[in-house]
Amino acid sequence: MARKLHRKRPFRAHAGFTRMDVKSRILRVLRHQKEEPIGIRVLEIQAQIKREEHAAFLETLQQMEESGEIWRRKNSVVLSNSQGLVQAKIVSLNEKFGFARPEPKEGEAPVTDRSQDIFLPGRFMQGAMPGDLVLVRIQPQKKQDENHSREGSVVRILQENDAAFTGVVVRQPQGYFLRPDRLMRFLLEIEKGGLHGAKDGDKVLVKITRRGDSHFAHQVEVINTFGQAQLAQVCCQAVLADYNARTEFDEQTLAQARKIEQEGVPLSELSDRMDLTGMDIFTIDSADSKDLDDAVSLERDEDHWYLGVHIADVSHYVRQGSPLDLEAYRRGTSIYYADQVIPMLPKELSNGICSLNPDEVRLTFSALITLKPSGEIEGFRFVKSYIRSRVKGVYSEINSILDQTASPQILEKYAQLIPQIKWMQQLAQILRARRFDRGAMNISSNESKFVIENGRIKDILPRPTGESERMIEEFMLTANQAAATLAMEQELPFIYRVHEQPPVIKINLLHDLLTRLNLPAQRLLENPQPKDFSDILEGVRGTELEPAINGQLLRTMSKAIYSEKNIGHFGLVLDNYAHFTSPIRRYPDLAIHRILSSYLAGSPKEKLKKRYGSFVPAASKNASQMEQNAMNIERDCEDCYKAEYMSGFIGQSFTGRITGVTSFGFFVELENSVEGLVSINDLPVGDYQLEEGIELKDSLSGNFYRIGQSQQVTVASVDVSAGQVNFTLA
Repeated sequence: MARKLHRKRPFRAHAGFTRMDVKSRILRVLRHQKEEPIGIRVLEIQAQIKREEHAAFLETLQQMEESGEIWRRKNSVVLSNSQGLVQAKIVSLNEKFGFARPEPKEGEAPVTDRSQDIFLPGRFMQGAMPGDLVLVRIQPQKKQDENHSREGSVVRILQENDAAFTGVVVRQPQGYFLRPDRLMRFLLEIEKGGLHGAKDGDKVLVKITRRGDSHFAHQVEVINTFGQAQLAQVCCQAVLADYNARTEFDEQTLAQARKIEQEGVPLSELSDRMDLTGMDIFTIDSADSKDLDDAVSLERDEDHWYLGVHIADVSHYVRQGSPLDLEAYRRGTSIYYADQVIPMLPKELSNGICSLNPDEVRLTFSALITLKPSGEIEGFRFVKSYIRSRVKGVYSEINSILDQTASPQILEKYAQLIPQIKWMQQLAQILRARRFDRGAMNISSNESKFVIENGRIKDILPRPTGESERMIEEFMLTANQAAATLAMEQELPFIYRVHEQPPVIKINLLHDLLTRLNLPAQRLLENPQPKDFSDILEGVRGTELEPAINGQLLRTMSKAIYSEKNIGHFGLVLDNYAHFTSPIRRYPDLAIHRILSSYLAGSPKEKLKKRYGSFVPAASKNASQMEQNAMNIERDCEDCYKAEYMSGFIGQSFTGRITGVTSFGFFVELENSVEGLVSINDLPVGDYQLEEGIELKDSLSGNFYRIGQSQQVTVASVDVSAGQVNFTLA
């Protein structure tokens, strides 16, 4: 007896289905099909496409195919995600392979975790370039490869990235080529006549003029020349261009800023604000800071601390939708590198009317926080206020007061504030202890200060962190926590600063490294909490392993981002956190000032949700991306300046510490924070093997180079353009 064939029951639309738009009907049918392709004619029937909708049906299918939503095979279609196909963006590329990062689905936050990147062998990339939106087929992952990147192949390039990018002109016998600065690690041919005056060794901006079937068939044309690539100043100009940083304000924005500056502080505004000019309020910042957007005050009695964090009321001047606001939104943040600042707002605001300069009345947004003697927040309120700062406090000067090395001139300058400064030190120490007691991580940062003269670097100095810097850090953290708590309690649409738990794949890698170094790591495999990571840091504090473990732990952590969804802050161990304290230089702070101002003015919650509901997710996503760009710019520029500085020490020897080991060599960090590579090719002849990711060992001699080990090195060469320093053994 013949077996009866089972046929999948065709999907039939309900009576009201025909009223849905064409795309919705197509998707409804395809979702019912799951992974089974369906003929286009059958799809049209089951989706109840009317005769007059036929053209729209075909056009919609074409759009869905071009966007990667569906996969078409001859005369049938299927949802891409049901076939192991994902939309992704190419994020890096070299001669033999590349990586793509999955695009977030609608309503999801951007993917920032590199562990989610997809490995693409070069032969399966179809010539896709960084920034291209592609459709990738994910290969099945073997169980033993679960700790490694997923592998895939490019099925189709959905959208080519036509953005310009930078590199260095290289002359070769075959002609002129471009060595791209980042994302790509191979030469691109410069088309004939495409130099436009650029010379060998110049840093340039180019665009792709021809795309071939492979990466090596692409051609580019120079559209801007910055100058010689071995000058750090030139390299930074190229870095800014590469990230499309906005370095100039248009005339409309500047005109609005000048008008605000000329009008000054509106006296009519003061009557509706809390007068805090009688309080001992002052700023604390670096000596050369001009954008003073935060000031502090502190009072106390036997039962409480009364902390005031007073922030420049930038939102009063920068109104939503104004030219200033739109430009600030696009920039997202100020950018600081070497001795340069690219401000989010014009200096007429950032250094002028919004800067809390001493002895000048300024409009502020104050967080008035009551704390118990233990440092626990008992209550808070936010008020529109105005202040007159007593003094421009300087970190180094206040540190000298606290360590009792202050000169008579400094003691005179701060005479009326010294009792308050000492209270601030006490409260900050209490807050800091509470933070670490709850498990917050104390990750040390090796920040440097560059001494620049006439555009050239002269010295690299450590950037000290003293008691006053730690005071301000704790007070700002407290105000930020209070702002986010208020938003949560009142269910306001808001921009939170969130930090997820590290991804499992990174935790596993950290666990393996620590285990090989004979460091305790078992708790990392059992739903690790912030305190587990904090304990790891404290366990190596002051040892030769501290720099390496500190860096590895930083790489393990997820990136903090902005989000309209409050998931808490893992690193700070806080349920509620936001950025409230720097509206001059961070757009999220400006945005939540605006939201809180509307709330304090009595706007009903429904009105607030209508006004800001769609704004906060878009602003969060944009600010996160702009912040990442700014961090990349600052890092790349600093690397260029460090390489330029070390170019003056070719052949000289230094003592450093090994911070990382790879199959091709190991990295050594010097005391001045410069890091360089000792290539395996420059080691004594031997048979070197990478042992468990922690050391390079010569099986012939027994010599080894291990993470944390002190190492004498000689500066062999530098590439300022790439921000790279190469060492050899001393």
